[in-house]
Amino acid sequence: MDYPKEDSKSVYDYTDKSVQHAGYAALAYAAINLFTGLLALVQYFIYHRPGTGGIISHEFVTQQYLQHTPLLTAVALGFSIIIAVIAAILAFFIFRHSRFAAVAMLAVVILLQLFTWFVAHSAAGTLVSIIVAGFLLRGARRIFQDHAERQLEPAQKV
Repeated sequence: MDYPKEDSKSVYDYTDKSVQHAGYAALAYAAINLFTGLLALVQYFIYHRPGTGGIISHEFVTQQYLQHTPLLTAVALGFSIIIAVIAAILAFFIFRHSRFAAVAMLAVVILLQLFTWFVAHSAAGTLVSIIVAGFLLRGARRIFQDHAERQLEPAQKV
């Protein structure tokens, strides 16, 4: 919805930016997932190079070599890209005030974090998920309010 500017001498724009912030949060979540996939790829190349001498112990490098196999790296990179694409598509529709996209993006963030907690037994990404979910909740609330206001406009004119 377009919010009219109030007659104010202030240079600050008082319109509600909740929906835009939710879209930006979804885009940031996509970018963070791409960065995570890039880090998985970098770890693969760090531990799969010949002549791993130096200050790192040989046992540690051997263990990391076994944990960063080509298949696991490809799966991690693939999932990161898929999640980033889904988040970017949902962000596009959040900017267009789609109620489904706001709820779906919130569900994606929450379900992925629950998976990380209960299956991977890790607290990784908790802070990011809380921040993104907060912005998405504010944006979803505003999208649903705008939709309710649009539904009431025809009834009030009659």
